[in-house]
This record gives sequence, structure tokens and C-alpha cells, in this order.
Amino acid sequence: MLDSKLTSCGYRSALAGCFAALLLAAFACSSADKGVDGSGVGGNGGYVPPGNGGTGNGGAGSIVWPPNGYTNVTDVSVGAYALGPDISSGTVPPNSGSGCSGLYAAVRDLKMGTITGGHPDFETAPSTTTPITGIVESTLGADGKPVYANPSDAIVTAAGLHGQTYFDQWYHDTSGVNMTYLLALKLGTLNNIPTFAASRSNGGGLTDSSFFPLDGAGFGDEGQSHNFSFTTEIHTAFTYNGGETFTFKGDDDVWVFIDKKLVIDLGGRHAQLQGSVQLDTRGLTKGQVYDLAVFHAERHTSESNFQIQTTLAFTNCGTVNGVPVN
Repeated sequence: MLDSKLTSCGYRSALAGCFAALLLAAFACSSADKGVDGSGVGGNGGYVPPGNGGTGNGGAGSIVWPPNGYTNVTDVSVGAYALGPDISSGTVPPNSGSGCSGLYAAVRDLKMGTITGGHPDFETAPSTTTPITGIVESTLGADGKPVYANPSDAIVTAAGLHGQTYFDQWYHDTSGVNMTYLLALKLGTLNNIPTFAASRSNGGGLTDSSFFPLDGAGFGDEGQSHNFSFTTEIHTAFTYNGGETFTFKGDDDVWVFIDKKLVIDLGGRHAQLQGSVQLDTRGLTKGQVYDLAVFHAERHTSESNFQIQTTLAFTNCGTVNGVPVN
């Protein structure tokens, strides 16, 4: 999340390149252009790529925030989120043409394990103060999902797991078990670094904020103040330029993969924890494009924290079920 060599860029296509340009603009714009409320050049709710006539990547006009038809629009300490349509059927709607000011993800609602018919991995796990590693394999599966590592009994008990079949339901659409929605994340900047922060401040110059994109949706809030039992899945790609860093801070389980290799492992039901990776340590080739995948789970009531901060030059706004979304 620190320095990277950045140059301005224009449109790649309606399906790719938008977020790369937005990240570049976050570094290229003056301080007047980087308010976390999304205002700035063009006042369009997102960063306007430099040198493109002041329009977003949605064709004629500005980037739209929130995306058309999205609900649960929530400003957080840096950026915002908004809930998109139910895509549990597996069909991702066609691109809206509104461009993007961050990333699109899939968010899956599951029932709490403390209610009848609930998922046993959610709201039942013991708490831990340190990450539990070894829950997933070090390489993504052929379907782009984490592979359950058949961990030891000690890890299973500590992490509150109930086997591969149940774990696979975290990130695979499963009728009657989960409900899947599109999710839009709008980034701002923190200390000149592109950031989405819905998290506890921990004295880091942020105001406290939370991540509850599914409130009132899916299986409902199940008698709680928020809808807590859900997972988040992000797939995108980036061009490696050298010097980049990616950091995630939040709870509960988080796994980050670069080039299909595990680079951040924060498994288990825990309070807000942080993991970072310096890409120069990963043996990547400058100028090449690599994939990034982030898998998150919110498995316990009382808090939900989700923060991404990175200098990666993304080449698209995210793909869901293999479909580019913007």
C-alpha cells in the first residue's frame, strides 16, 4: 500500500481498465480531488481518470455512484458500499455502463448456526486472538475458490469448522444454504493511498465504521441488530509495476491469493487483524498481469470490519462468476 510507479491511462474498454485508471488518478490528482466522500474533479462520486475529458468510464457522462438500482448505500470512514441484485441463480446481469469507482464483489448470506437450519460454521466458532492458519490450501482450486485443506482436529476445533462440505458452501452458490448478491465497493484515499475502510480506527486516523452490506436482505437479520453471517469474494487483476503492497484489515476469516498463491492467511473467528504483502517478494515479472482474489467471512455477531488499502494498478473493476462487472 505504499509507492508504485504510476502513469496516466485512458479507457481500456467498458469491461476493463476502469479501476486501473481510477487508482492512477488517486495518485495523480491534487489534494482537492481526493476527498473520501467521492467528490472531486467532476463531482461524480469517484475518481476521474486524467486526460480523458473529465468523464468516467461509462461512456458519455460521469461515473455513477451508487450504481443504478443498488440499495443499502452506506458511507464508511473511507469510501462506501452498496448492495446490488440477488444473483443466487448464477446469472450476473449485463454491465450497466455506469463505470466503477472501486471494485465489484459477490457477497453471500448464510443462516446463523444457532437457529434451526443454520450453517454450523457461523456464530458457533470459538474466538481467538491470533490467526488460525492452515484451513485452506496454499493454491486456489481450478474453480478459483479456496480448497479446504482437511486440517488437523486441533485446527478444526479452534476454527469452529465442520468439514469440507460445509466449508465449500462459504463461497459456492448453494440453494437453500446461501443467497448471493452483487456488492459495489467505492474507494477513497487515506494518506494518499487508495482505500476502502469499514473498520475500527485503532488510532489510525479513521473514524469507526462497520461493514454490514446485507442488512435486511437475504435470510434477514435473524433477530440481531445487523445481518452478520455472510462471506465476501473479490476477483480482479492487476499489472505489476514493482513496489506495490496490498493490506487487508478486518474480521473474521480472510484469505488473499495473488497469482493463485496464498499470500495472506487470517483464518478463524477473531477480532480485527491485519495482514500485508509486499509484491516485490512474490517473484513477479514487471509489466505482467496477475490475478488477485480475496475471500472473507463474517462469522460472529457484535463487529464486522473490512478494510483494503493498496497501490495495485487493477485492470478491471472485478469479475463475478467469471463475468466482468462495471
